[in-house]
Amino acid sequence: MASCRSVKLKIEPGINANKRKVTVNYKLCFTPCEALAGSVFIEKVTLQGDDPILDDHLITLKNSCVKAQSGCIKREIVQQVSKSKLDEDPDTIILGLVLGNKDEIYARVKLTPYSPVKCSSDSDVVKGHFGKASN
Repeated sequence: MASCRSVKLKIEPGINANKRKVTVNYKLCFTPCEALAGSVFIEKVTLQGDDPILDDHLITLKNSCVKAQSGCIKREIVQQVSKSKLDEDPDTIILGLVLGNKDEIYARVKLTPYSPVKCSSDSDVVKGHFGKASN
């Protein structure tokens, strides 16, 4: 079974005051059978807000396909993310005084086996005379 390992998140100052540089490092590891079969997985990396009851989805950093390879492959995602996206616990303002609520954020890496599904779609209906009555 494929696995996601050694997930590390780093958040640093960004390119301007409204952005933060988000870096996620991790490894994707595949079994020899998955590599031999050329299995394909959907690789999804998100940032989540850590909360007591239900964690908030903040942003998707990656959502694409990856083909199994022999062994493990190292991954790194670096993106500029707006501070407002990372503000998962909004600050409290009382009489103009701002009380900062600390945000707790973690990265989630998920591999889902790709499963092709049937797709079908119809065009609009074209009306006309296509028999002997047409010229």
